[in-house]
Amino acid sequence: MRPNIKTVLKRIFWVFLGSIALALVYYLIFGMFILSPAERNLVRETELMQSEYERLSRETENLSKVIEELELRDKNIYGTVLHSTPLELTEEVDITHYRALVEDPSYKLAYHADSVISGLERRAALVTRALYMAGNQVYDLLDSLEYLPAAFPLRDPPMEAMGATIGRRIHPFYKIPIDHTGMDFLAGLGTDVLATAGGRVVDVSRSSRGRGNVVEIEHPYRGYKTVYAHLSDIFVRKGQYVERGKVIARVGSSGMSFMPHLHYEIQQDGQVRDPVHYYFMDVMPAEYRQIMLTAYNTGQSLD
Repeated sequence: MRPNIKTVLKRIFWVFLGSIALALVYYLIFGMFILSPAERNLVRETELMQSEYERLSRETENLSKVIEELELRDKNIYGTVLHSTPLELTEEVDITHYRALVEDPSYKLAYHADSVISGLERRAALVTRALYMAGNQVYDLLDSLEYLPAAFPLRDPPMEAMGATIGRRIHPFYKIPIDHTGMDFLAGLGTDVLATAGGRVVDVSRSSRGRGNVVEIEHPYRGYKTVYAHLSDIFVRKGQYVERGKVIARVGSSGMSFMPHLHYEIQQDGQVRDPVHYYFMDVMPAEYRQIMLTAYNTGQSLD
């Protein structure tokens, strides 16, 4: 039996009504649990504003602390140092108070002290730069310094061992002033004699006259040569290369020698140099001064 029109319309009505109810249910569910793009943008903006608010709050707090510290420093400087009534910081603050302090003698003294300190800081910076440049030059010359005769020819000689250096000295045998071309070191027979810098042995001679047994070393740096005289035993040969600190001989009393000692010379391009000024690798300033006093005030040489 076919349904009539009334029954069909009633069914269509209930289907339509059910569809509307189901749509409302879906809308409520999506509205409560699923955000639209616009709503998600609003949520992100809210979170960003909250984060920015917290950052501004922290900065405001830090700025407040800085202002409090500045107020405290103002009171310390102008109140304690300049003996002035501390100025209360307000929006209507008048800077004439600070202008008046400029005329205060204490302010001028503080300003002058600040200027002096600034000048000293600039000078310190220049000195630091100069020392830095000098240090670089020293490092660049390290290889060359190996060949500079800048040490003692004996191992840790005491101050009592220092004798006469270059200049007019009384000859121990002739008793007349003569030119002394080196420095004398008092030492016992057999004391080790050391090379004062790296170089090549250019002469080894033995004699019962004059300077006696002699070793001469040429150093490949600015024409330096060192001479060791009145030796006993000699441990190097001509043409041999030696390094600083190597034992090349022993102290003796060969040749025209008043007593056992080492006669030590430094020459540069054939010109005699005072050995006193070349011990800077082994001595401190106070010791250098004492060596100079002894060497220059000793009037008699030992050879």
